[in-house]
Amino acid sequence: MRLFAGLEGSDYQDVLRAVGALLDEQRCRDMRIWEHEDGIIVQARLIEEGDAALYQTYLLTDEDIRGLLTKAYRRRGTSPLNRLRSS
Repeated sequence: MRLFAGLEGSDYQDVLRAVGALLDEQRCRDMRIWEHEDGIIVQARLIEEGDAALYQTYLLTDEDIRGLLTKAYRRRGTSPLNRLRSS
């Protein structure tokens, strides 16, 4: 991910919390998450679709992740926006 380019240290904790909140919001289960140079790839099944549901695959781009982080920081009342600068 280019999201962390130029930062002293990556902050996977915040990214995974934000992605987890999105997956909870979408009522996903049986998730697979992996990092890719273009962002994060997520595969998951929706709870409503039952046991036979196929995995859906999504690419969360660095820009998508920045948006999720901004939303998460607002929700928590924190503002580490300096960590979200563009690379």
